[in-house]
Amino acid sequence: MNLKKKIISGLALLLTIFSAEAQTRTISLEEAVSLGVQNSKQLQLSQNKIEQAVSQLEQAKDESLPTAKVSAGYSHALMLQRSFALPASDGSDPKSMKFPFDNTLYQATLSINQPIIAGHRYRYARESANLLIQSSKLDAEANKDEIVYNVINAYINFYKIQQNQKIVAQNLQDVDQKLTEIKKFESQGLATKNDVLRFQLQRSNIQLQQIELENNRKVVNYNLNILLGLPDSTTVQVQDVVYKLDMTERPEVYMKQALQDRKEFSSLNYQDKLADVNIKKVHDEKLPTVGVGGNLYYINPTKALFPKGATYLAPFVVGVNASWDITGFFKNRNKLTEANLQKQEVATTRDLLTDRVKMDVNKTYTQYQQALEKIKVLNDAVVQATENERITESKFRNNLATTTDRIDAQTLLYESRLNLELAKADATAAYYTLLKTTGHIQP
Repeated sequence: MNLKKKIISGLALLLTIFSAEAQTRTISLEEAVSLGVQNSKQLQLSQNKIEQAVSQLEQAKDESLPTAKVSAGYSHALMLQRSFALPASDGSDPKSMKFPFDNTLYQATLSINQPIIAGHRYRYARESANLLIQSSKLDAEANKDEIVYNVINAYINFYKIQQNQKIVAQNLQDVDQKLTEIKKFESQGLATKNDVLRFQLQRSNIQLQQIELENNRKVVNYNLNILLGLPDSTTVQVQDVVYKLDMTERPEVYMKQALQDRKEFSSLNYQDKLADVNIKKVHDEKLPTVGVGGNLYYINPTKALFPKGATYLAPFVVGVNASWDITGFFKNRNKLTEANLQKQEVATTRDLLTDRVKMDVNKTYTQYQQALEKIKVLNDAVVQATENERITESKFRNNLATTTDRIDAQTLLYESRLNLELAKADATAAYYTLLKTTGHIQP
């Protein structure tokens, strides 16, 4: 029994270990982007719009196919006046006709029609639907870029919290060492109780920072799980972010890329083509339409649904039909005006977009440049804070500096290290923002 209990306990322990491992997942930036794109509900909606556009294209193709209609009817009449006199054309006595009281009529029609000339309206319908497909795909690509950018930002923010936690933990370790040391000094009469209390207070403040950071990490972790499509209980561990700290290109290069490759410009190109198609459609509405068709009729005035003998009619009629709505020359003026205004609107929108893209690129480039300059200053600050902490430590050991001076020097060093690490992450985020404005966002 003891062996059985040990086996069961061992299995339970293994299951607990496996469960814990299943709930913790280390994710690279590239993997996070892939998961975000794969599980994005916004992109699923975009794909749905593409499929709708494809369906509209197929409907436009169907419009040019022949139409076939079948109709059938049954009529029943009771002749309240059964006699009828038909006047003779030669002035003789009217010819009397007698009808049965109960009259039945079965009738059916099969009609087939095929348009031959329809002013290219079916071709334009297919062109419009095809342009809508291309535009929907561009919208999906733009949504994908937005998802990639959001995932990268969320990943970097989570990484910043992790780095902050590491630096705070290192700072707490340093404070613990100094607290142990100051307690020894107190026991030897080289430090006062107040000196010990100052370090204990500093330690408590750092612990409060740890609690706040851990709460922030849990919130961001949960949001990241939602964004990546992971189970809510997953504990995410992110890998070290490769910092982007080199300004390799001049602003003109990024500006040129943005004006060439931003998907909004491609979308406007399709809108412009669609406006051209609409103008052509309005012009073609003035043209006549021609089609061929055939109608098969079945007329049965007997009571039997399938009569015997030659008691029914079944004529088949073939013909050509043409129509021309000449009022289109007058009614389409306003339609044409609207179509031309739509084309002008596309051109104005392009000008506005160009100005906005230029401002976006200039702003993000300046912000990235500023972030890099900030890192240079913070690098110097870390060197200065390190030297200041070393000198203050030496003075403290020689009773030339107070406990407050020692704690302040250590706090400055901790803050400078933290600010430098966060500035590098912020500069990397600014770099990806710059890439997004050029239409080339990627991890």
